[in-house]
Amino acid sequence: MDETSVRGLLEIALGDEPPIGPVTRNSLRLGIKLRRRSRMRRAAGGAAVVIAMAVAIPAVTGVLGHTAATRHPAPRPAGPWVPPTGTAYVINSGGGTVTPIDLATSMPGTPIIISGEPTTMTIAPGGKTAYVSSGGTNSAPAQTMTPIDLTTNTAGKPITLQWPADEIVVTPDGKTAYIINGFPSRTLTPVDLATSTPGKSITLSEPPDAIVMAPDGNAYVTIQGATGDEFMSADLTTGRLGRPVKLGGQADAVAIAPDGKTAYVVTQPAKMVIRVTPINLRTVTAGRPINFSTKPGPASFFGQPLAIAFTPQGTTAYVANGATSTVTPVDLATSTAGKPINISGKPGADAIAISPNGTTAYVANQPSSTVTPVDLATGTPEKPIKIGHGWDSGFEAIAIVP
Repeated sequence: MDETSVRGLLEIALGDEPPIGPVTRNSLRLGIKLRRRSRMRRAAGGAAVVIAMAVAIPAVTGVLGHTAATRHPAPRPAGPWVPPTGTAYVINSGGGTVTPIDLATSMPGTPIIISGEPTTMTIAPGGKTAYVSSGGTNSAPAQTMTPIDLTTNTAGKPITLQWPADEIVVTPDGKTAYIINGFPSRTLTPVDLATSTPGKSITLSEPPDAIVMAPDGNAYVTIQGATGDEFMSADLTTGRLGRPVKLGGQADAVAIAPDGKTAYVVTQPAKMVIRVTPINLRTVTAGRPINFSTKPGPASFFGQPLAIAFTPQGTTAYVANGATSTVTPVDLATSTAGKPINISGKPGADAIAISPNGTTAYVANQPSSTVTPVDLATGTPEKPIKIGHGWDSGFEAIAIVP
């Protein structure tokens, strides 16, 4: 079986869901991008088994796609290159852990064991505590949110939730976390972080996909609209949703730029097309979308996961495409995309974070159980950092603390 055939099998496993009725669609999607990632992980793992039986080990352990690095068009910043510092934290849902990585040495530390299967993570303001949500397993059936003391890398007592947390945000004062759950509950739940007590859930009018919080404390969600996902403000007290901004596709990633003025939503409106839509948070109106092709070579996948991260200055966004194992730089001033950076190794690029000094992106690749540093000045992938245990690793999220 040649590389094109291998890609074809994986494309079937990773392919987007067919257009079906909204109730069935909600049942399949479960309302969130992280669960779509989990389903992709399991489907892709099944495809890997089929490939292994057909062509044995080389097809599973070999590289799918190009190994040569594609240069980033941006020039290297003036002055000597400064190595990154800080710690990256990577969720491993298959292993039930969060692994710290020392960015100065590129060395992984002792994994932090989390109850259940961790699916999403957020870092509270101040960078001293992470909150990790977990779905239930046979050995740990409760849905929980676990605090992690980042000064000691120790997990605290899990907070039991009525519904699994699809995504978590923390208010700028660090006092309250807000959790969303899409289908079937459609809820927004506050959690008092001082007492570790969930408050009364608010039922939203539509199933939310994602939630983000601006530095001013205003929250925004993407929801499943009748004709595609929508972006809107969310009142954290009443759950009332604001005027929708239609996105023209399924929202797979959303993040707010460092200046807190603009949100960027990543969608896939068509096969082999990625769209990045800027949204002015003062007026909650969309700017001109940035479209670019996902095709890195002679073959291409269509599917998730997608992720987005910004340089500290907010001048460039980097969009990671897990199906094609690429990272695409997007110049936000000119609204233009650069050449994709091909991440060496098996298909990956499930999640991305950028070092505080802006020199390096860290790309989590669940199929190969690695995190790949990328020199952003040259667009060159460096030696991957090995963590996890293969296709079932499930690197759902990565975050960096200075």
